[in-house]
Amino acid sequence: MIDIYEKQQILIEELKQNGVSLVGFGDISVLGTELAKTYPVAISLGLKYDNRFVDNLHSDEESFHNHLVALNESLNNLIAIVKKLLNQWGYHYEIPPIAVLIQDNHQLRNLREFPHKTAATCAGLGWIGKCALLITREFGPRIKLATVLTNANFKTAEPIVADQCGRCYLCVKACPHQAIHNKNWYRGIIRDSLINAYLCNEKRLQYVSKIGRKHSCSLCLQACKVGRSTVNGQDFT
Repeated sequence: MIDIYEKQQILIEELKQNGVSLVGFGDISVLGTELAKTYPVAISLGLKYDNRFVDNLHSDEESFHNHLVALNESLNNLIAIVKKLLNQWGYHYEIPPIAVLIQDNHQLRNLREFPHKTAATCAGLGWIGKCALLITREFGPRIKLATVLTNANFKTAEPIVADQCGRCYLCVKACPHQAIHNKNWYRGIIRDSLINAYLCNEKRLQYVSKIGRKHSCSLCLQACKVGRSTVNGQDFT
């Protein structure tokens, strides 16, 4: 009979063989919610973006959007691997949706889904940037996340509880609507202190009548220098 350490290694290896870019395990019991009490371990999964789509999103937003949609299928395949093994080993789990279609600010204000970014910071994969996106050391914010919450007592990582953005404000300057407040993240800070998410959502929703969907924007993501070597020759640190 294999122990929990061996199970965790089997899970990690199978995910790597199937293309996961980052995987981590976080203790979310510190959040104190009923969900976190039931499923105290978050398995955080990440797939890196193709830099070609990110670098050109300002001129070809549609291709970037289609790339994000395609990544959903790949993430669902990774989630299926986790589910298969957890079922095999007799553990329980819950899976927050990968993406939620936000149709208005009322829905955004009342959203209660477990945040993938929270799982990732608890798993030590990265911190929250000034733009309220997860920033990883390897790929910056150029990564799409999924989460599996479980009662399996896997070994968890040291969480990241404060940002590493320092004085950089590339994402702040990149936002065409001045929605980013140039504040540094720490665990417990409310999202509204970092970004006016309602303004961001409202501006992106204005494109529905033109392109049939919300605009991806993501200029803040493109601007972040973490995960790439240069940003138009500028250094804002």
